[in-house]
Amino acid sequence: STPLYSSAASDVYKRQPSRNDLKLIHAIPFSSDRKYSGAVFEGRGTYLMGAAQFLFPEGNEELLEHCSSYAQEGYRILVLAHSEQETKGTERPTGLEPLGLFLITDVIREEAPDTLAFFDSQGVDLKVISGDDPVTVSAIAKKAGLKNANHYIDATTIKTPEEMQRAVAECSVFGRVTPQQKKQMVQALQSQKHTVAMTGDGVNDVLALKEADCSIAMAAGSDAAKNIANVVLLDSNFASMPHIVNQGRRVVNNIRTAASMFLIKTMFSVMLSLLTIFFGNTYPFEPIQMSLISACAVGIPTFLLAQENNYEKIDHTFLRHVFINAFPAALTITSCVFAVMLVCQNVYHSTEMLNTACVLVTGWNYMAALKTVYAPLNTYRKTIIYGMQFIFLSLIHISEPTRHSLI
Repeated sequence: STPLYSSAASDVYKRQPSRNDLKLIHAIPFSSDRKYSGAVFEGRGTYLMGAAQFLFPEGNEELLEHCSSYAQEGYRILVLAHSEQETKGTERPTGLEPLGLFLITDVIREEAPDTLAFFDSQGVDLKVISGDDPVTVSAIAKKAGLKNANHYIDATTIKTPEEMQRAVAECSVFGRVTPQQKKQMVQALQSQKHTVAMTGDGVNDVLALKEADCSIAMAAGSDAAKNIANVVLLDSNFASMPHIVNQGRRVVNNIRTAASMFLIKTMFSVMLSLLTIFFGNTYPFEPIQMSLISACAVGIPTFLLAQENNYEKIDHTFLRHVFINAFPAALTITSCVFAVMLVCQNVYHSTEMLNTACVLVTGWNYMAALKTVYAPLNTYRKTIIYGMQFIFLSLIHISEPTRHSLI
C-alpha cells in the first residue's frame, strides 16, 4: 500500500498499528453497485476499501489527483478509508478519511497482442468491459495492443438506452460497468446487427454470457459462468481463441464443400428418376455403377480433402453456396445422361453398352464438379482430384469387360 501524500492522511496511516485482537461487529460485502467492501470493528469504527469515486462521491481533490495519476499508468487503485462511526448497514459512515492506496497491476500475457491483432485482422470489433476505472482499463488495453484503446467511457455516465447505443458504437473500453449494463451492451450490439461473443469468468458476467450469441468462460472462473457458457477454455487462456475460430471455420468449410458433392448425387438421381418415369425409360445405372461413381467422385475425395486446413472466413450463405455448387452440376449430369439415353438408345445394341456410356458421362461431369467446388486448386487438391479420375477410369476399364460392355 502507498500512503497518501497529505500530512494529515500520512499521520493517520502511520498511527495504525498491526492488530489481531480487533472484534468484528459485522462485515460489509463487496457490491458491484457500491464498488466497495468493508468491516466494522468494536471500538475502532468502520474500515472501507474500494474505488475513490464511490467512497468519496462528494470529492477529494488531492485523493482523486493521486488516483488519476496512477490510473494513467495502468494501475488498479483501491482506497483504504476509516471512520470512527460504526455503521449499522452497508451505507458509508460519516467522517470517512483516506488512509492509504493499494496499487494493483495486471500482468499482460505475452501472447495478448498477437491474439488481439488476429481478431482485428478478421474484422472483429473488440470491446473491453470492466468494473474498474476506465482510465486504468484504457491504459492496460493500450499496453495489450487494443485498437482505439483511447476511446473509453465511464459506464456510470450512461443513463438512457440511446446513450448506451451511442456508447457501444463509438467506444472500445468501458469502465465502472455493472452486471446489468454488460447485458445491455450485448443487447445494444445485437440490435445493431452484430454477432456478439462474450468472454468472462465471474458471476457478474453471467447475464451478459447468457445473452451473447457465443459465450466463452475460463476454466478458472466461477461455476455459474462455466455452466452458462457455450465454450470453456480449459487453460483459461484467451490466446486459444484464434485456434478455436480456425477449427470452427475448417469444420464449416469442409461440411459446405462435402454437402455440395453429396447433394449433386441426390439431385441428379431424383431428376433422372422422374424423367425415366415420365418417359417410360429404364433407369440408366445399376447399383454397382453408382457405388463406383460415389466412391471415386464423392466418398474418397471428400474424405481426403477434408483433412486440408481451410481457414477461410465464413459468411451467412451456407445453403445458398451449397445449392449454387450442386444444382448446375446436377442439372448438367441429368441433361447429358438423358441426351445419351435419347440419342444412343437405338445405336447401342445392349443395355449394358448404354449404361456404360451413361456412367462415363456422369463420372466425367462429377469429376469436373469436384474441380469447381474445391476451386481454387492447389497441389494437394489437384493430386486428389486427378488421382480419383485415374482410379475411376481404371476401374471402369477393368470391370466393364467382365460384363461384356462397350469397353
